[in-house]
Amino acid sequence: MATKDRERQMRVVAEILLVHLPEWLEKDPELARDLVSVAGTALTTIYEDAEKSAKAWDKRAYHVRADKFRREWAWVPGAANYALGIALRPQPITTDDLAKLEQLIRPDLEKPYRRQISDPTRFRGAAKAVRAQRAARKKPIRW
Repeated sequence: MATKDRERQMRVVAEILLVHLPEWLEKDPELARDLVSVAGTALTTIYEDAEKSAKAWDKRAYHVRADKFRREWAWVPGAANYALGIALRPQPITTDDLAKLEQLIRPDLEKPYRRQISDPTRFRGAAKAVRAQRAARKKPIRW
């Protein structure tokens, strides 16, 4: 994923948080949960790609540049974990949760000029898929 792709993913996250979630939070809480899980998954993907790029810089012995890049994207794992946490918990998502998530991402988060998501209802079931993926990833303890 290139810088352009990371920025596109960030625009999707901003659109979900600033355009679609305020609209669907009261109307359909389950769809809001699915949208937050999509945002958390996108943030996880962004972080994994940023770490991959930093490792490539390290491999070329550009350690200062790699460290600067890591510091630039250091906020992403916390925001992704928070987003997935509020998406997968049993309590309903509140506007306070969304405000905190926006602050974790960027305080100056702006609405995108054009919408990239024409129909947010196509993300129905995303939280359930993330929950199933996490359950499959956990390995049982063997004695």
